[in-house]
Amino acid sequence: MPTHFHLLVELDENTLQPGMQWLNGTYAQQFNRRHSRWGHLNGARYFCGGVESDRHLLRAFRYIALNPVAAGLCERPQDWPWSSYRGSAGYDRGFPFVDDGVIREFFGSEPAAATELLRAFVEEAVTEP
Repeated sequence: MPTHFHLLVELDENTLQPGMQWLNGTYAQQFNRRHSRWGHLNGARYFCGGVESDRHLLRAFRYIALNPVAAGLCERPQDWPWSSYRGSAGYDRGFPFVDDGVIREFFGSEPAAATELLRAFVEEAVTEP
């Protein structure tokens, strides 16, 4: 996404706000130095919302995977190179810092069947009206 990003993270403590301040601030400073510019990089201020249920978790995962498709940046969620969906859905090895076990557990314990169910859950939503 050119103006923002989405993260779905699990935390033991309420440490997200200072972590995001460090991540966004450090990145913006380095980017601005490299490109001789100043100011904000993201389209809007930082927003954080809690996941309230398993259903909410799954819907958030699907929303994040489909966001570049909805924005017209790619045709399929697995085509977006900066998404962890590619690894979670078995299209590549994924990012080493992403643990998709919590999401994959919802689709069963047998890896091949779970991968197919996860793909169907996300990708069939692309064709729905």
